[in-house]
Amino acid sequence: MENLKAVLINFWTARVLVIVGCIYGYKPIKVTFSHIGKENYLLTEIAHIPSHSYYHYFREGVGDVAAIVVILTIMFIAPKFRNPALWWIMLITMVGIYAPFWIGTPFNSDLSAPHMIAEIAHLKMAIPSVIGCFLARRYYYEAQ
Repeated sequence: MENLKAVLINFWTARVLVIVGCIYGYKPIKVTFSHIGKENYLLTEIAHIPSHSYYHYFREGVGDVAAIVVILTIMFIAPKFRNPALWWIMLITMVGIYAPFWIGTPFNSDLSAPHMIAEIAHLKMAIPSVIGCFLARRYYYEAQ
């Protein structure tokens, strides 16, 4: 039991979980970028802006990549820079990237994942990262 506790409180366990979530995030982000230029992913019929949907896919993909860079930067920042505010920034960044997978579904089924494969990909992306974030919390509060 002591070994399990030692593993769970190890900062590298938290880091590895976040890295695993980011690696699993590669496929959903790649799929988002792959929508760019495909006519069957156009979301508007307005003649003067038919490709505006591509802009939104690009913006979403770049935003997701930026969020992952922020999360990984915070997870690997030098101990002297760790503080509770930084941990909260990481958590809020995770909420920003992962919550849209599910928060709209109760209000409109069109805001859910298009199929179970996508749902599972989103879960594999979010769960390890969020667990890693909470396991890492103490290292940002201890630094004070």
